[in-house]
Amino acid sequence: MKIFLILFMSILLNSSLFANNFSQKKIIKLEQQESFEIIDLQQNVEKQNLDQQKGIFDSSSLMSKKESIRKDNDVDFAIAMSFRQNFGYALDGFNISAKEFSTLFAKNLVDNLRLNFVNSAANGVYQDLRTLARFSPKDSKLLNVSPFLKKEKDKSQIYAKFTDYLVVVNLDDFYVNITNYFVAITKNAVANINFKVVSTSNGKILTSKNVRLNFALHAEDPRVNYQELVNQMPNMLAEVVNKELEKLNLTVQ
Repeated sequence: MKIFLILFMSILLNSSLFANNFSQKKIIKLEQQESFEIIDLQQNVEKQNLDQQKGIFDSSSLMSKKESIRKDNDVDFAIAMSFRQNFGYALDGFNISAKEFSTLFAKNLVDNLRLNFVNSAANGVYQDLRTLARFSPKDSKLLNVSPFLKKEKDKSQIYAKFTDYLVVVNLDDFYVNITNYFVAITKNAVANINFKVVSTSNGKILTSKNVRLNFALHAEDPRVNYQELVNQMPNMLAEVVNKELEKLNLTVQ
């Protein structure tokens, strides 16, 4: 009888512990929601105070034309983007190349940024290997984002407005964390991205930040997960960039 009682208590305790563990695992799974982390680099590459840095973007060729450019009250932006080879999607046998993934990511980002962008042709002035070499990691490749901007039909108006600031976005790293919790498996997509805001008047970096995006993947189908994250992650990044730009209180140059 004593042996039976001991066995019964043992089973009861183990069941209770298992239930508690299961409850904890469910909580862990629920806590893996969309989030982001921002790291202020403070011009970490140059290791100097932003107010003391020398201009590293030569806009002198454009400054000579500024007098003939139509002035307005809008703060106008250009955008340049790059990606590294490890910014690709691979999950459960479904693979998307870094270039394809980054291109769609870039398009959705541009669509969600609340910025007054210059037209497609004018943006091409800043989208070149010179910009890539100065603001992106050495192993990065240039993304052509100009097609995602509006096109100016009137050729005389293509360069009619002066670009005040350049936004540089580097898609540095992407991977999926898979964790097995005995009774459940969680999949969490992580993207490491750097963005900078550069003044075209003096070529100085006004802010440089690293952003880590986390996005929980809940679907069983890796294709569904891909569609969800490629739609939502750029929107998350756009919110971060929009808020950081608001803090800068940028004005027309």
